Amino acid sequence: MSGARAAMMVAGTAIAVMLALLNDRRLTPVFVEAAPQPFTPALPTTSGDVAATLSASRNVLVRSFLTGTLMACLAMAAVASMPAVTTIVTTALSTSSEPAAAETIAEQETRPAAGVAGNWERAYAAAAPPIGELGEVVVAGAREQHFKELEAALNTIAAQRRAEAARQSQVAAAQRAPATSLNRASGLAPGTILRSRITIYGCTGPGGGFCGNMAAGVRVFEGAAACSRNLPFGTKFKIHSDPTGRVYECLDRGALSATWVDIFFYNTSEGIRWQSLLGGTTADIEIVN
Repeated sequence: MSGARAAMMVAGTAIAVMLALLNDRRLTPVFVEAAPQPFTPALPTTSGDVAATLSASRNVLVRSFLTGTLMACLAMAAVASMPAVTTIVTTALSTSSEPAAAETIAEQETRPAAGVAGNWERAYAAAAPPIGELGEVVVAGAREQHFKELEAALNTIAAQRRAEAARQSQVAAAQRAPATSLNRASGLAPGTILRSRITIYGCTGPGGGFCGNMAAGVRVFEGAAACSRNLPFGTKFKIHSDPTGRVYECLDRGALSATWVDIFFYNTSEGIRWQSLLGGTTADIEIVN
């Protein structure tokens, strides 16, 4: 747009100069010239003067015609050159602005990968797989997760079954274990009465889980007891108010303060019922051996 304006100014200036010459006007400012003198036409008096006047007039007309023709050619050339000048100016302006525009485009193209300050949505969209592939990935991931959960559930069930089988095996072994006696003297006089705390433990039932060997090295059986350390291994005793009247033997240990006996039952539910018949958790015990 600025190139077209420059070309129009050049053409306008040329036309103004041409018109001034055709009107026989001076191009210098008026205030520079001297004051104009009054014009007094010279009238021819003779035939020679008339011929001279005509010759001078012809010369003036020829000079004015040639000058006007030259100015017209210059004006036409200026007008004809306007498109070329406009093209040159426009090309120069666009060339000077192209690097900045190219740099801006390059920044916009590379900015999505610029981290936090970039357009992460565009970067993610560009890196994301097509919808079809994305669906396949989701389905494959769901299947893999399902298989993993199924495998974990099956492993859990198998582990529970193995634990139950081991527990049943221990219970069966405990039930088959014969009553064993160390046949040792207790070191206490037979008939000694001691006030003792009475509790139970067992293989199955609430709070159960002990089905293995006792501290004396023999497998548990009903009739065995874990005793505090003031009652040596092999000590046999009876519990007053015991409805069964059974004789128990100390074959196991525990974190038991004196005096304390912990009676073994295969099923702790049976031991709880037995203790309710006993009348409490404290009773007198009587040394047998």
